[in-house]
Amino acid sequence: MADTWTLHLLHTNDLHSHFEKMPQIATCLKTSRQLWEAQQEHVLTVDIGDHMDRMDVRSEASFGKANVQVMNRCGYQYATIGNNEGITLPKEKLDEMYEQADFTVIVGNLLDKASSAPPQWAVPYAIHTLGELRVALLGMTIPFSTYQSLGWEILDPLPLIREQVAALRSSADIFILLSHLGYQTDCRIAAEVEGLDVILGGHTHHTLPHGERVGNTLIAQTGRFGEHVGHIRLVWDRDGKQIADVSAELFDTASYAPDEALRDFLQKEKAAADASLFQPIAELEQDLHVNWTEETPFGSFVAASIRRWTKAEVGIANGGLLLSDLHQGRLTFAQLLESVPHPINACAVTLTGEQLASVLEQAIQPQIVHRELRGCGFRGKIEGWMAVDGLRIRYEESGQPHILAIEVNGQPLIREREYRVGTVDMFMYNRLFPDLLQGREIEFFHPEMLREVIASTITDRTLVQSAFLPRWEKVSPESSGHAIE
Repeated sequence: MADTWTLHLLHTNDLHSHFEKMPQIATCLKTSRQLWEAQQEHVLTVDIGDHMDRMDVRSEASFGKANVQVMNRCGYQYATIGNNEGITLPKEKLDEMYEQADFTVIVGNLLDKASSAPPQWAVPYAIHTLGELRVALLGMTIPFSTYQSLGWEILDPLPLIREQVAALRSSADIFILLSHLGYQTDCRIAAEVEGLDVILGGHTHHTLPHGERVGNTLIAQTGRFGEHVGHIRLVWDRDGKQIADVSAELFDTASYAPDEALRDFLQKEKAAADASLFQPIAELEQDLHVNWTEETPFGSFVAASIRRWTKAEVGIANGGLLLSDLHQGRLTFAQLLESVPHPINACAVTLTGEQLASVLEQAIQPQIVHRELRGCGFRGKIEGWMAVDGLRIRYEESGQPHILAIEVNGQPLIREREYRVGTVDMFMYNRLFPDLLQGREIEFFHPEMLREVIASTITDRTLVQSAFLPRWEKVSPESSGHAIE
């Protein structure tokens, strides 16, 4: 009978600050480790990024440090970062987030722009030794261009993975990639890079009940929001110095009792976060209501806020960004977080009048207004009506609405002229409005989130009051006249 060692990998991905699941995850990790270690088997516990999401008050108030404390209490040994850690935090906050981490952060394709060196809180790879067995752990995060404007340098992961595997081949027996790159990219890496044994994936929220094999690589991913904990069982043939067997499965988090100590900790963190974020930031004289399918003062105010923040001539933002009303009286940052939880920033782009008119025409079509959106930081449900500022628009409502006239700051829109337009960066990633992507001089405004922009402008009573003036004028077909040329 072959002399073998068994290694268990417990992995999570894309929890997105669903703290309600974490006490059950803690129990799953703890009981599984105890069982296997009692059998003289080895265990590694890892997270594949997006553990943090600033839509939760605990993550928002602590800039992710609450997540790190949870991971410490759960016994994680290694982690990589996702885009929610990497690009939704200001650089100085990300530099501070892992100061108290009891685990090692691995991210090989992120460098500090000032020094061209890895961040002080991370390593580009790790070698974990279990007796004679040497396990190489690599970590990569999705290379969004946003990193550049935050003070980071982000690199293409594929060449780096090839280099690391080649450089470490004599120093390790097993190669495991912690990949917050997405399922499709994981499949490509598995097909193109020789020597990777396991890819533990995230970002795209795929649920792979028994993993998927691509060539000699097993790809695993657990879905999202802590619904599952992944388990890889890897059997190492000590005589043959090769993997004898490897398999993947998912544990249903709901089947575990919550860890009471962690639940108590999270309740205390929630109370502390509430105390911090429920401080008043403004006094509203009127309600600001949400309606995803028509113009609202709340939407117009957001468009005006973006316009001011980006110093643009025009502001546009989709009404689906607003998830709950703001009521007359005391306003707290926690209420803004509930209403605008998205990790979305302002941006600006220069468009011709023709391009701007095309975006607005597309935006009022029913299939766009009601279109369900996912990804790119959006935490709502549908696109919603396009809120605007600096514009007056007459349009005919019909089965296929069309615009009759546009004024820009009191003057007729000139199709050949260029206009500076402030909007949200989501539109630069989800490609819903192609004309926006054809614009010039795209500028992203980091690190402030959209809710932070709103918090800075909502104390301006004049700006709030002017948002109650309509921007869109609906006319009946019989009185519409001709559409703009």
